[in-house]
Order: sequence, then structure tokens, then C-alpha cells
Amino acid sequence: MSVSTATVDRTCEGLCLAFSAQLIPNGFRKQGHRSAIDVLLMLAIAQANLAPMARDAEFQKTYSGLEASPPDEMRRPARVRSIAVSLGVPQETARRRVASLVEAGILVMRDDGVIMPQAFTNSSRALQTAIDTWAVFTAFYANLRRAGALAPVEPAPSDQPPPLRQMMRLWTNHFLRLIEALLPMVGDPFAVVMLFAILDGSLTTEGKPVSASAIARALGLPFESVRRNALRITDNGLCEKVGRGYLIPPELMEEPRWRAFSERHAQVLMRFFAAMREQNLLGWWEAQYLAAR
Repeated sequence: MSVSTATVDRTCEGLCLAFSAQLIPNGFRKQGHRSAIDVLLMLAIAQANLAPMARDAEFQKTYSGLEASPPDEMRRPARVRSIAVSLGVPQETARRRVASLVEAGILVMRDDGVIMPQAFTNSSRALQTAIDTWAVFTAFYANLRRAGALAPVEPAPSDQPPPLRQMMRLWTNHFLRLIEALLPMVGDPFAVVMLFAILDGSLTTEGKPVSASAIARALGLPFESVRRNALRITDNGLCEKVGRGYLIPPELMEEPRWRAFSERHAQVLMRFFAAMREQNLLGWWEAQYLAAR
């Protein structure tokens, strides 16, 4: 490996970590739900509903733009038990949280499972989430292009609407893959989210530890669950306990455990961009990147 390639790889890993530290915990905070558990369940259910159409090119093209949400009859109901198992969430917790989301009108329960209906995917909350996520990825793409981590593509014509829904489906799929890929190193899906919340605090507070109570409030998780998972993350060598808080100092991120975590994390994120490239979806970000230059 050449020095320049190694430098690009390390730069890419750092950009990927900074991106996830910004998007993942902040995304959970901004969803407007009481708990990060709700958001994970919603993402997994939405992904499962449309999984049979994932490789259908005509479906992806038809329902790519923000104005085109797939109708309910195209959504395959998901079993709550299967979703709980896939996420590593206790089944009773998943059942209770899904019932709450059904009562709130976010999910719809059918005899054969649960769906996220078109009524919610067309709501102002869902539309704004897609718009905000697109904007964050636009900036991330530009950072990766400047670092030489992504090759240029043909820019999309300015008169074509951006494929926000298609991007969100791909990102949901890869986000769930990211959680799954990092689980062996962290141990719990919520511990993964918490780790990025600690990293976000470590990057933005100039070395000030973030407390378990602050994480619990921000993510809507029980304090005892946060404390237990934070100690597990500490035992795994991915953060340090400092007083009553938790911190990820720069020197820790050079340790072998963190280096392995960082490499695996970047690999999954770059696979997302590879999938976007395969489906000819990077042209919109490329056009915005070139325009900003």
C-alpha cells in the first residue's frame, strides 16, 4: 500500500466517524419520538415492508422522488417478533413499543404483521427527515470527494428532482447493516448508538466527558440501561470513564480495538456509496459538489 493510499484511507475513516457521530445520535434526537428504541423499530419495520422490492429497478425508479411514496398494498407486513430478534431487542419491549407507535398513528397493525403506512411516510415529519438527511449526505459526499476517497461521476441534470426516497431506502438498509456489523465489537444495538453519542460529545466539547444521564435524556433510554451499556463499551476498550462521564480521547482511537472498529465502520459506509453509484444516484451530489467548487 502506498503512503498516499494509506493517508486517504485514514482520512476517509476519520470523515466517516465524524459523519456518524453527527448523523446517528442527532438523528435519533430530532425524530420527535420518546425513545431511540422507537426509531430503531420504525427503521427496521420500514425496511422489512419494502424488502421484496429492493432489487426491482422499475419500483425504485417509480418511487424515487420525495413526492412518490409507495402505496400500502405494496408493503409486506413485518412480524414484531422477527423485528425484535433482528435488532436484539427484548420481544416484550418491542411489542409494547410497537403498540405505542400504532396508537400514535405511526404504524398500522394488520392480522399478518405491522407496516409503516403511506400516511406517515407522506407526513411533514417524514418528509423533513428525508430532506435533512439528504443535506447531511450532500456535505459528507463533498468531504469524501475532496479527500480523494470517491471518484467523480457524471453530474445529474439540474432539471431532474433528486431521488430522496430511494436514497433513504438504501441508507436505512445500510444503517441496519452498520448496526449489525458493529454489534460483535460493541454488544448491543443501543450501545452502538450510545457509542456515537459519546463520540459526538468527545468531538464537540473539547474533551469534556458526557454523562450517562445526558445520554439517557437525549436518546430517551432508561438510565440504568445507558449506564450498563456505557460500562460495557468501556470494558470493550472503546471509551473511557472519566468521573461520572464517558469520553473517547484521540489517543484511544489509535488503539488496535478502535482501529478495527473504525475500519469496519468505514467499509460499511463506503458500501452505501457503492450501492448509490450502482443505481446511478450519485450524480445529484456530484452536481452540487461541482457547483460549490
